[in-house]
Amino acid sequence: MYVIVMDICVIGSCGKKKQTSSPEAPTCNQLQSKEDLAIWRERLQDLVVPARDMYVGNQSRELGKGVDLLRTIDNVSVEYFIISAGFGLLAEKSLVPPYECSFSTMGSKAIKKRASNLSIDSDFLSICEKKYDLLYLALGKKYLYSLGSSWQSVFDGILVAFDSKLDSPDAIIIPAGNSTVKAFSRHGHKVHGAAGFKGDLLRILADYALKQEDSYNEVSAWVEPFYLKQTIFSFAGL
Repeated sequence: MYVIVMDICVIGSCGKKKQTSSPEAPTCNQLQSKEDLAIWRERLQDLVVPARDMYVGNQSRELGKGVDLLRTIDNVSVEYFIISAGFGLLAEKSLVPPYECSFSTMGSKAIKKRASNLSIDSDFLSICEKKYDLLYLALGKKYLYSLGSSWQSVFDGILVAFDSKLDSPDAIIIPAGNSTVKAFSRHGHKVHGAAGFKGDLLRILADYALKQEDSYNEVSAWVEPFYLKQTIFSFAGL
């Protein structure tokens, strides 16, 4: 019997806590284009690790767990990318050295300029053109801003995000503040504060799917935005 593959794309962001570090790690000023990645890979070659392993904060760790859990389900395909303020939009296996650069300290103009220099907006547009069934944007406002807006007219799948500005009939917008985190915690879910919640939620969703009698049918049902929203909100009694 022919089974349709459920295609999911997960987008995470870089973080301050990194697996490797160096007093020689480049800063934003030293990282001005995508070509700089190859240069610093060579200079700090003993400290290079895959992008998904570089960021060791709560959100990145739990997001990776969610990705791995979903990949254990037959006919569910998950691609995982990470937005790096230093090196651009990275595939999870891209090798990166340590660096010190974040969008969290920048204003909108600086973010837009850097995102353009690193081709984040155009690279993300190309990702959205692949027509995923579900796009999970585990991004705060500033990293979300780095994506630009062109992708919104291209992507036509189901979107899970954490910013009300993206609200649409096919978008499930989850408030990521302390009240939501406390609600999930009260209902027995392990969460790591507001900072880690975006990663926690994917792990919670994946774990829920794996506990169902037919995990694939559960995940494939997520293409119905009303069902997915009800499922997520039920975890916290919202």
